[in-house]
Amino acid sequence: MVKINMTNKLLVVSLFLIFFAHNVNAQETIATARPTLSIGPWVLPEHSFQWEQGAQYSDIEGEEWGYDAFFRAALSRSMEIRILIPTLESRAAVFGVKWMMLQPEGNKPGVGVSMNLANQNGELKVVGYRVAVNKKLTDNLIGFVNAGYASGGYFGDVTLAYALADKITITGEYWHHEDWKQLHASFIYLINSETQIDLNGGYLIDAGNDYTFGLGFSRRFKYNGPRNDG
Repeated sequence: MVKINMTNKLLVVSLFLIFFAHNVNAQETIATARPTLSIGPWVLPEHSFQWEQGAQYSDIEGEEWGYDAFFRAALSRSMEIRILIPTLESRAAVFGVKWMMLQPEGNKPGVGVSMNLANQNGELKVVGYRVAVNKKLTDNLIGFVNAGYASGGYFGDVTLAYALADKITITGEYWHHEDWKQLHASFIYLINSETQIDLNGGYLIDAGNDYTFGLGFSRRFKYNGPRNDG
């Protein structure tokens, strides 16, 4: 059984409690990187940052429970930084950058690119990258396609997201990696425009027939940018 890094775990829990108590002021709807394996092309709006927290169980010996947290902060209208904070000692922190190349509007597709780096044997190395494309298929249905490199191999992912109501979305996806394939589904609920909770579950094909399930919480925060009085 892998031991949990207590320092990281305390940091994750402390920040989660602080962020949960923060007042909500922004109007735009939150967009998160969870609970799907795929991501969309969107980045955070200017002058905002976001905390995404999950608890995930995997039927894999030594990696049963993970509580990884995800911090994101806007750099501009089209770029953000992303930091994965792990709570399992077997995992390293990951620093990433995401760029929205084409913003989705109406029936026009959106395109985003991301890259992740991590410390490996004292060297900062690229450990993953992907291209994310999405397109509105009907009034309530959006399709996503991701392709890139992660977890030591190349992958592709197709996801469908269907809005059951203004605040409820369900997703289904198929992930195809060099080392494993996975069917995944999730349920997403918007508490308000800045806060999301979710449930997810998946079945890993060609990986010992393992399964995974979890739940998560995401919160976005906006702040006043620098003044420009001319």
